[in-house]
Amino acid sequence: MRIFNDESGAMTILSSLSLGVLMGAMALAIDVGNIHTRQRQLQTAADSAALAAALEIGNCGNTTCANMNTAASKALLEDEITSSTVTPTDSQCTVPSSTTLAMIINVGPCVLGTNDPNHGNNNVAEVVLTESQNTFFAGMIGIFYGNSAGISKMNLIARAEAGEAYIQSGSSVGDCIYTKSMEFNSSNGNFTLTNCGIYDGGNLQTDNDDSTTASFFLYTGTWNPNNCNGSCSWTLGDSETQPSHTTATQSDPLAGLTAPTQPANSTTAGNTTPNNGATLQPGYYPNGVNLNSNVSVNLAPGFYWMNGSINVDSGSTLTCTGCTGGTNGVTLYFANGSLQMNSNSTTIQLTAPTVSTNGSNANMLIWEPSTNSSGMTIDTSSSSYFTGTIYMPNGELTLNSGAGVTINAAGVAAVDVANFMVNDSEHFNVTAVLPGTAVANPPKLGTFALLE
Repeated sequence: MRIFNDESGAMTILSSLSLGVLMGAMALAIDVGNIHTRQRQLQTAADSAALAAALEIGNCGNTTCANMNTAASKALLEDEITSSTVTPTDSQCTVPSSTTLAMIINVGPCVLGTNDPNHGNNNVAEVVLTESQNTFFAGMIGIFYGNSAGISKMNLIARAEAGEAYIQSGSSVGDCIYTKSMEFNSSNGNFTLTNCGIYDGGNLQTDNDDSTTASFFLYTGTWNPNNCNGSCSWTLGDSETQPSHTTATQSDPLAGLTAPTQPANSTTAGNTTPNNGATLQPGYYPNGVNLNSNVSVNLAPGFYWMNGSINVDSGSTLTCTGCTGGTNGVTLYFANGSLQMNSNSTTIQLTAPTVSTNGSNANMLIWEPSTNSSGMTIDTSSSSYFTGTIYMPNGELTLNSGAGVTINAAGVAAVDVANFMVNDSEHFNVTAVLPGTAVANPPKLGTFALLE
């Protein structure tokens, strides 16, 4: 009985048992910590891969392609998430378990189904990473409690979405107009933008009876409606009833463009006042060009470096009859000066190349560097038909009374200017090409950002 009543050594037994429990808990904490660390690494890598994939959406025709897969795979290598190239699986909406690091890329997110607000939007790229994570202590504890397999592996999943930060719906290709300040200076300004929208980064001003049809109309800063209250017409997507304020400031989407190299003198550079029926050739123009009243001048396809303005006077026409897209287009680069439609009834019909050629960038039609603050004016009763981008990062585009401008997309349709001045009774029409059409290179304006 003395043996049974002897309590000496009881604390040792209890301590031993408690120590086992504590060590088990510590072991599980180590496993859980390792899993959380790897999960964070995978999420960071998925974010980077989604951004890399989204930046290739335009080049891939709004579907997955080799460029997108390569960009996303390189992002994993750069994040040191893996030391070997991972070949993605395209367009897969279910996520299977994987014994090694695997990646899925979907253009038009589908993994979450209709619960995802970006579900099916092919302006958005979805990346999913999966990997089997080994455990040590959890497996040992499983064996200790009679589970021969233990908890030796866990399947980790990380998902991210990225796309154009100002896309509001699946029926939009992004910004047709980016400006630091838009001012409807008087009444009856009419903007019709099909498949795209407006971003104003400054102090928006509107006036009586102005109207805008667009996928969206976003502005930062302030909005001064003036006489617009109750008389303006807004036909916008996503249930917007007027321009919407945003705190997300967008930087100039074309600021990273590299300026082209000045070419040799054009063979027609000395023809600064061409006669009716003249055809000008691409190259360097040291003194600009003046089209006197009532003449019709043609531009041969190619790259034009202007060290002075192209002035188009009353009743004159400037066209490019050989511009059909592809490499057959014109880019007017104004180191100084600008394109000026100076008086009534002038007409301009120009198309940019839809592929990079002659040292210039694809889809660039009228281009001023940031060192050029010259403004471009489209005057009273003028008619303009542009296919391409008007880019003036330090200049103002002015539409004077009664001006009519139509930009039809063949690769890109956009105005990117420091200031946009809209005077009385103008009609400005832009049609952007939706993904899935015959055009190879949809618009690339916009800042790409993580969406989920």
